[in-house]
Amino acid sequence: MTKEPAIRDLKSGDAQAYKGIYDGYREAFFAFAKAYNLPQEDLVDIYQDSVLKLYENVMSRKVTEFSSTIKTYLFSIGKFKIYETLRARKKMMPAGELELEDQNIETAELEENGLTPRQEQLKVQFKKLGERCRHILELFYLKGLRIAEIKEAEGYENENTVKATKSRCLKQLKQLMSPKND
Repeated sequence: MTKEPAIRDLKSGDAQAYKGIYDGYREAFFAFAKAYNLPQEDLVDIYQDSVLKLYENVMSRKVTEFSSTIKTYLFSIGKFKIYETLRARKKMMPAGELELEDQNIETAELEENGLTPRQEQLKVQFKKLGERCRHILELFYLKGLRIAEIKEAEGYENENTVKATKSRCLKQLKQLMSPKND
């Protein structure tokens, strides 16, 4: 297990902190990503892009603290980049040549230690949402996609539809999290 650096070290651009992340999680990421049957060269690129995205998100202050471990956050970025790669390949290949298998690898299951009771409750209630709601909220809050990016990636008709869906799903999650549902 790699000792995770403090967020202040990452915000300061500490090269040793980022090197520790890169070296510490590399093999675990490759083991995780092996389930998607991509060439090793692609996985190396995806991992490097994921670490770079982590760096960019911290340095631009898009991320000011982590609600999960850095490893879980990094793997979430990587998983999204894997999906992007698979989608791009599917578009380039004749229909039926590439079949995507749902590996049901839950980001939340990557590492579960250290969650507060409220985070545990959120995790439980989040699983009660429908698949579409979970997906939209993951894209927006975990992956950091903008509404326009979600519209494009998921084929929604317009941005207002994405906003309305996200709002409805968030409202549903808040209701599940309210004290009366304990």
